[in-house]
Amino acid sequence: MSALFFSAAAQAQPEQRTIEATAGEDWDHQKSGMTMPARLGGFDRQYIRDLTDEELDVYGQYYGDDGQTRLTLFFYRAAVNSVPLWFDAANQALRGNVNLLPGTSEYLSSAFTPPGQSEASGLMAVYSTSGNEFKSTGVAMLPLNGWLVKIRFTTAELSAEELAASLMPILNDISWPEEIVSGPAAAVILPCENALKLSDRVKRIKPTMTDALSAGFLNIPVNDTADGEEPGVYCRDPQDFGPFSIYRAGGSEDGYLMPLGDAGRAASVYANRLGGLTGGSREARFTPVMMRLDQNIIFPDLDKLPTPGVLLSATGDGAAISAVTTWPPSSGPTITINVPADEDQ
Repeated sequence: MSALFFSAAAQAQPEQRTIEATAGEDWDHQKSGMTMPARLGGFDRQYIRDLTDEELDVYGQYYGDDGQTRLTLFFYRAAVNSVPLWFDAANQALRGNVNLLPGTSEYLSSAFTPPGQSEASGLMAVYSTSGNEFKSTGVAMLPLNGWLVKIRFTTAELSAEELAASLMPILNDISWPEEIVSGPAAAVILPCENALKLSDRVKRIKPTMTDALSAGFLNIPVNDTADGEEPGVYCRDPQDFGPFSIYRAGGSEDGYLMPLGDAGRAASVYANRLGGLTGGSREARFTPVMMRLDQNIIFPDLDKLPTPGVLLSATGDGAAISAVTTWPPSSGPTITINVPADEDQ
């Protein structure tokens, strides 16, 4: 039975839990080998929080004595390991915030070489916000052996030039793993040359057991850039989708990825040519996937390439047909099938 989508489901926010860490002492993140320092950039750590149950999305909050300087250190395991992609998502969110402030202008956007790495694999952007209580704000991101590290810094004391100059001393305050595989050189994402043709009048195609199995195998992660391989090159679709931006690998004309925030979670949709062949039909069909930090959840194919709002709806209910684990990598992927056997008749 097909289903017609009209509106997006509400996006659930991950629940936070506070990690117990002794004040004044560094905290070690065992999975990444990184240390969350007790003091960073001259500021004391206030707390550490995790947006998962397995420390896959952790951040530490630092404040200056006057409360007017805020530094946040994040590290997380993204569904797609791409510094340009997640930096652009973070920078788009930052631009959305600073554009609401008077006197805002971009001071700097550039690549940099992180500590222990040989390539300019990190990206940063700094803004002057002189028309309000803060002088500057910025974001920086870099790869770390399959993880991503992000720093957000907002200050009432430093100019944009001074904030940009403070980045490397801040990074050098962090205790990094002894062995780091340098990430590939990073470059900012550019707009795509054309706009995708999308539809908000989309129907689900009745899934079969074959659909669930093939989608599970197709979503086994194979592009882990922890070993320094080049990630896919994305462009940002030029259309205005309100709170959403969509990214197309290699300028794809039949699929896209939509970050859900800037901390590694996403929804994606791609043309499923295998499904059409095994189902005995040559009609176009597109597979929606909810990409979490530890698994990809696959939903029934759609008959058209959906708009972002429809994609969010199509990956937000209980109709998943299969799922494949992406964490921990040491145990290998596990595929779970959710289509009853009689659905394949």
